Amino acid sequence: MISSRVRNLKESSTLRVNALVNRMKAEGKEVFNLTAGEPDFPPSEAAKNAVLEAVAKNQSKYTPTAGIPELRELIAKKTNSQQSAISVSRPWRASDVVVTNGGKQAIFNAIFALVDSGDEVVFGAPFWLSYPEMVKAAGGTSVVIETRAETGYRIQPEQLERAISEKTKLLILNSPSNPTGSVYAKDDLRALGEILKKHPTVWVLSDEIYDRIEFVKGVWVSFLDANPELRDRTVTVNGLSKSGAMTGWRVGWSITPESLTPALISLQGHSTSGICSLSQAAAIASLKLSHSDFEPQRLEYLNRRNLALEVLRKSAKIKAYEPAGAFYLFVDCGALLKDDQDANGLAERVLQEAKVAVVSGVDFGAPKCIRISFATDPSTLREGCERLVRFFDSM
Repeated sequence: MISSRVRNLKESSTLRVNALVNRMKAEGKEVFNLTAGEPDFPPSEAAKNAVLEAVAKNQSKYTPTAGIPELRELIAKKTNSQQSAISVSRPWRASDVVVTNGGKQAIFNAIFALVDSGDEVVFGAPFWLSYPEMVKAAGGTSVVIETRAETGYRIQPEQLERAISEKTKLLILNSPSNPTGSVYAKDDLRALGEILKKHPTVWVLSDEIYDRIEFVKGVWVSFLDANPELRDRTVTVNGLSKSGAMTGWRVGWSITPESLTPALISLQGHSTSGICSLSQAAAIASLKLSHSDFEPQRLEYLNRRNLALEVLRKSAKIKAYEPAGAFYLFVDCGALLKDDQDANGLAERVLQEAKVAVVSGVDFGAPKCIRISFATDPSTLREGCERLVRFFDSM
């Protein structure tokens, strides 16, 4: 009865675990939730006030499929500011922007617009768990490159060269990364760009949703800032869910060359059309803020990262990778698991016995690891991590 396209898709494990935690809390059980990739900060006052003003002005009608013109202009401006070489030679325009229901829809749209049945899509593991499912839904084939903590969980140029075949259509990069927090520096991206220059039919999707959350300032750069010559086959995805703490407002976008943008607008026009008008009003206000307005959040994430690392490193049985961005800790639990075990069972035990919710790395392509989110208050974070250390050391 259900189409094979949908029947074969996996449920998002992060959303599933978060729903379970909420159910346990509703039952009165104490749970320390370290799962959700969701900032606990409120949106900016400017964004909230913009929504109230939009409501008062009855701005409740349909918007253009690709977004309100002013919002598209601001997104193009932000992207040009992060891609200096592009902004000088061929700056992005509002017409290159498609505003979407979160960054997730922007990625989904791009994969569906580019990938045909049998095409190959390359990305590194550990990966954001929706990449392979989106590729599968589009009829494509995922080609996964195994990365290592020793190399910062970054794809190495020689790995990319080996992974590309005559069927390769798309490379997906995510920096800063979910789930590892790894960041590609400019030289890293240039090295990958040199490989891509030899394969002119391969597109790039650069997922930059965590762009403002970096812990060594100045290391992160946009993919096209390092490789402006690949402008005509690169999709840049971003949004306000993470940096703007606006997850539920569902504001994302893609910015693409004019050869692709009309297809994305057409696809979205037959699925969701334009996103919520009130969310777009909030996004306009948020994008008018200065970069310094987001600095307090970045510093708080840095403090939380350091707090969690300090506690977790008390256990010799696990290895916590130090992230350079985003708000996740990726923890290698291989020493706690037998060869035939993976982190699914471990995460279940931790939840039931230690009352701490973490996400198994199985669906991220790292079956011996778990992901911890530090996008939560310090007291919850400290207690949760201390419980994890006690539990792991007792095994």
